[in-house]
Amino acid sequence: MSDQSELARTRAELLSDILFPRDRTSGLDGTPITTSEEGIDDAVERAQILVDAQGDDPWPHYLLGLALGTRYLGHGTDADGERANGHMREAIRLGGREDPDAAMFRQQLAGALSAMWANAFARDPGGTDPAGLGEPLRLAREAVELTPEDGPQYPVRLIQVAELLGQGADGPDRLAEAVELAERALAAAHPDDPRLSQYQHSHALLLVHLATKEGKAETGVAAEVSAIRAGHLVHPYDPAQMRIIGTMQRARMLSAPGGPSS
Repeated sequence: MSDQSELARTRAELLSDILFPRDRTSGLDGTPITTSEEGIDDAVERAQILVDAQGDDPWPHYLLGLALGTRYLGHGTDADGERANGHMREAIRLGGREDPDAAMFRQQLAGALSAMWANAFARDPGGTDPAGLGEPLRLAREAVELTPEDGPQYPVRLIQVAELLGQGADGPDRLAEAVELAERALAAAHPDDPRLSQYQHSHALLLVHLATKEGKAETGVAAEVSAIRAGHLVHPYDPAQMRIIGTMQRARMLSAPGGPSS
């Protein structure tokens, strides 16, 4: 077995032990930590023990970041989110750009920082500056740079950059670039990628934003076509269908001659 394969196996086992522990009495796999507050708290404790024992290895910091991030999204506090991001940053520092999971570390931290920004925006839309998404955007771009173009994670990392640009992370005038990146992601995605509908819906949403900004009916038409494709790509009973229908309706309004510009 190669060193890289051995490292991947070891990391997968640690991930399972921390986030999906086995039942000590029955020997059966336990439920994911996301199903209970107690389980999440236990995962944080196990990850912290691993960091205390192997603090020079980026992987324990990454696992503790995941566990704390899960608690933050579930029942935790902003302090949990800040600690999670601190350990993700430490994983990036220790792993550098040569770690086999370097791109994933950056992608996850970009997502975590974006989630904290989104929560702040929900609490205070007027006081939340999109410039606060600058660090997530930089990390997301680095993740793309570190990912082979034929790799299975390449499309989702392109979409992450596109969505951040769509939120105004690099100013209000980058929507055309965001749409282009989403189209690159769709072109690179495997036909069997289960996230394909998500990519398509992101593309449709970005076109809606662009149509709203430019006031061009033809862009609204393109957004509606993209949303229809997203709907065809997802299971009819998937809850995502309702969001896609909403995007389709917005696009249809924008595509009508003389339709609303906002």
